Amino acid sequence: EEKAVGRGQSNNGIMEQALHERDRVGVQDFVLLEDFHSEEAFIDNLRKRFKENLIYTYIGSVLVSVNPYKSLSIYNDAAITYYQGRNFFEAPPHIFALTDTAYR
Repeated sequence: EEKAVGRGQSNNGIMEQALHERDRVGVQDFVLLEDFHSEEAFIDNLRKRFKENLIYTYIGSVLVSVNPYKSLSIYNDAAITYYQGRNFFEAPPHIFALTDTAYR
């Protein structure tokens, strides 16, 4: 039996949506890849994230960055505030998460 979870979505619906999102944009941490030993899976994940302007990805506590070859509006005061004081894996990968963790 499916249990309703907020806004009329079932647990299965939320899981299906999350899996679809993962297939579209990849995973935030390569450690979470099902086939994390595969170079092809690694490159495919980077490619998916790059297409969505998600240039940062973790490998555990290591931050991988791909040059977007364009300006992205991800470096501003709002982003600094968002990452300040958060646990490292609590928010999407970003250089501000890494620097805040190093600072603390």
